Amino acid sequence: MKEIRNLKGEVVRTETSYGDRWWHLSASTWSLLFGAVLLVIGYSVSSESLGAASRIFDVRRWPHELFFLIPAIAAYLFWCWRISRNWFEYDEDERRHALNFIGFGAALMLIVSFLLLLSMTGRFFLFFRPLTDMFARGVFSLAAVWRALPFVALSVPLIYFGKEWICGFWDD
Repeated sequence: MKEIRNLKGEVVRTETSYGDRWWHLSASTWSLLFGAVLLVIGYSVSSESLGAASRIFDVRRWPHELFFLIPAIAAYLFWCWRISRNWFEYDEDERRHALNFIGFGAALMLIVSFLLLLSMTGRFFLFFRPLTDMFARGVFSLAAVWRALPFVALSVPLIYFGKEWICGFWDD
């Protein structure tokens, strides 16, 4: 129970940690419902399907690139959550600085995710072969132009938001 006090220290009102919502379920109720759902899934789905689905969660089978990608995305989402939590305390310059960080991080996460996806599927060098031929040997192809387009399109917001975010430190 959270107590709301005035400046004199007197208790004005008390409220629960979840507010005064009548529909709030306790942790034990949520555990009971989650267990019931797992029980229904266990009885209605065949064991072969459950075995195949549980292999997705076997960390030993994951490619090693995911161990970089998942913490990077989690850290970015954590900082976006911290920004959104304190959004109303920011002034106009801090809001612009926070939006530039969000844009820069989103562009960076898209580029890194795409490169790691190419690496995990074994298509990294195959994807960049036309670009390598065009810039190293002078063999022009439309495939090289189309494959360079996503990086050019993603580098524009990356450079813009990165520049604005870094220059925002010197505005103070």
